[in-house]
Amino acid sequence: MGKPDVPSYQRLFAEFKRRNVFRVAAVYGATAFVVIEAADLIFPRIPLPEWTIALVVWLALLGFPIAIALAWAYERTPEGVKQTDPAQTAELEAIAAQPGRRRWPAGIAALIGIVLLGLGAWWTLTRSGPGMQTYESIAVLPFANLSGDPENQYFSDGLADELLNALSGVEDLKVAGRTSAFSLRDQGLDLRTIGDTLDVEAVLEGSVRRTEDRVRITAQLVDAETGYQLWSDDYDREITDIFEVQEELAQSIVRALLPRLGADTDALFRGGTSDVEAFDLYLSCRQKWYTRRLELLREAIDECEEAIARDPEFALAWSGLSDAIDALAFRDLKAQGMVPRAKMAAQRAVLLDPDLAEGWVSWGVLAFEADRDWITGELALKRAIELKPSNAYARAMLGDMLRNQGRVKEAIEQQRLALELDPLSPVIHGVLGISLTAAHRFGEGRARFEHTLASGGDQAAALAFLFLSGPLLGLNGDEMADHGVSLARLLDAEDPESAAVIGHAFASDGTDPQLMSEARDAADRLVADSVFTVRQIAALYTRLGDPETALQWLEGASIEDDLSLSIVGTDPALDPLRDDPRMQRLMDELGLPNGYDPAADAYEPGSQR
Repeated sequence: MGKPDVPSYQRLFAEFKRRNVFRVAAVYGATAFVVIEAADLIFPRIPLPEWTIALVVWLALLGFPIAIALAWAYERTPEGVKQTDPAQTAELEAIAAQPGRRRWPAGIAALIGIVLLGLGAWWTLTRSGPGMQTYESIAVLPFANLSGDPENQYFSDGLADELLNALSGVEDLKVAGRTSAFSLRDQGLDLRTIGDTLDVEAVLEGSVRRTEDRVRITAQLVDAETGYQLWSDDYDREITDIFEVQEELAQSIVRALLPRLGADTDALFRGGTSDVEAFDLYLSCRQKWYTRRLELLREAIDECEEAIARDPEFALAWSGLSDAIDALAFRDLKAQGMVPRAKMAAQRAVLLDPDLAEGWVSWGVLAFEADRDWITGELALKRAIELKPSNAYARAMLGDMLRNQGRVKEAIEQQRLALELDPLSPVIHGVLGISLTAAHRFGEGRARFEHTLASGGDQAAALAFLFLSGPLLGLNGDEMADHGVSLARLLDAEDPESAAVIGHAFASDGTDPQLMSEARDAADRLVADSVFTVRQIAALYTRLGDPETALQWLEGASIEDDLSLSIVGTDPALDPLRDDPRMQRLMDELGLPNGYDPAADAYEPGSQR
């Protein structure tokens, strides 16, 4: 009986083995895997473009079929590399006829090599390759000022801030709040720590070098977990091209972060100006507004007014003016007369650009603070959040408005969401502290005020709450005295030590008639200095056992634009006044609740309302 014919697939297998194709595939795959992983490890740590890793991967993949083709066509001999001679049929049959246990190891080795090559390519491209992995959260750190002039710090901060604000309008992208990101300046933290602190996947850092007529911006986007560079670029332009640079930056970042989402970057920057000097003034105004320091707020107002004078169509400057006046008037009784200007400025910002989130925030805040117009306030603030979902300040202010209506549980939820976006913001900690205090969660409220105070944030507001609500928050006389004196000095009182007498009187709870009389005289002196807003004055006299004077102040202010009145309805410091018919009537006139009623606050956290 003759020898059976060997199947054609076995002959092909034998030819692959004879020509060392399997060996080449195995060696190539393993070697390529090592090269790709080495590039993924080393390249991000040297100054190479971010696309170089992807280039190595694609070259490795493209080289594989070439290597296989060369292995098929050529062989190495003692005489050198030469074209492989065709095999004789008998030779192939002999190879094919070998037992399976001797044939398969070559194929298995080749398969392992191919798998290694594929795994290395997939792992590198999905982890580090630009345009492959989607990142859904980012922190924009303050840009380093390399101009040699510390006075230019506001400009580099402002550019980073504007970029952050623009990115917050990108759908499906979470942007860490400005206050938190900027608070990490010069702390020497590594990127992984920054990413963990702010709960983000990517970090943008950069520098700005400004001369008289040129600006050079360097920026790099980095994976917060691995430290790998995702994107980087330099922009060296005339200062008049700064607006184009901003848009280029934002578009490049979005493309690097969200390649699969197709985010629209065409309208990230809204409400701007073509006047560079006006833009410069606006940046300075915003940086001062963030501080909430009274003397800087006054400068901020002047700068935004000047920016508007240069370009009356500059919507962002109108919003900045409104916010600066609001911040000052809420803290300084002497600035109350500026509130109508703030309301007009907010409305002007929205009319100039109906899709400007900052304008809607300004309008919403003034609507509920100045007019107690809850419907307009809520619609405006929710519109701002719709336009820029990562706007932590908008959520914090929405919480303020909800609390002032008596919707305290809902307010706390919104402000906690704001804190997730901007976890280190002293302002958000402060407003959350007010909401927690309104809910009679005094220990938690105190902790928020003390955080604000320790972080150097909204000092006036934090000191006022710790001083005037001290008996509720569990502060002793010395603590209240210290906070009161600090507040009085901050507000330029002629006799700041008067506050110390009041603080100790609060602690005595009316048990020392002589001390209470001295405290009443001290309160009159501080009120005459316009140290406090109307709400604070009412709380001051209420705590000193003089409800008549407290009510007189509240009634006298009911027809004025005193922004502090928006808090009166849920302020527990005024609870001793709630049963007085005059207080009940006043709350009805103002459209405010007369105290917080937990039973009426039926909102369940996590629900929709």
